[in-house]
Amino acid sequence: MEKKLIAPAAERRNTTRVDCCYQVECTRPDNSFKASVINMGLGGMRLLSAQELQAEECFSVQQADMGSLSVRVVWCRPRSTGDNFETGVVYRDGLEQLENSWVKGALRRLGFETRSLYERRRTLRARISVQADLTLAGKVYGCTMLDLGLGGALVETPKPILGVQEGARVNLAVQLEGAEPLAARIVYSRQLEGGSEQHGLCFDADRLTQAQARLVEGYLQALG
Repeated sequence: MEKKLIAPAAERRNTTRVDCCYQVECTRPDNSFKASVINMGLGGMRLLSAQELQAEECFSVQQADMGSLSVRVVWCRPRSTGDNFETGVVYRDGLEQLENSWVKGALRRLGFETRSLYERRRTLRARISVQADLTLAGKVYGCTMLDLGLGGALVETPKPILGVQEGARVNLAVQLEGAEPLAARIVYSRQLEGGSEQHGLCFDADRLTQAQARLVEGYLQALG
């Protein structure tokens, strides 16, 4: 079996990445497969799929009918739970091609600008402390929203949510009059000392529309 490579220093991420959840179609010379983009930046992205890929392999990534973008695999590893694989890729095309691709539009919704290409730190989430409701499988959990951006949010529940799994669909509603809930997925959960639990959310790509982006912006304005 070919040994999986860890990204060398020159290949390691030199741009900010933001959690997200976009459904894409990947095309190799011999087959195609579906994947989810679980984080992305102007330098590359991380894919989640059932496909095991080899380092240095190249293929194209397409979202809906918005054109494709060529990428190169830097690393691939099995996920800690389940049968899927996480794959880190970098873009093969130059910035000009990136500007004209579906990736550029997605990055704009996540808060990126072209000038941030080689910035290591960029504030893409607003730090807040607001009471909210997290709905999972029809059950509502009170929580505190700790940050919010176009890509997702971080919330904290006073107690762990039993049986919560990565990728679970949730609705997040800020306790503001007339506020509509945001559709999201759980990216990770971690328990804290004292019994509380934090949940990283990315907004659901299946319902990530301009309307939802405007809704997040409205939240940020109302909470600012």
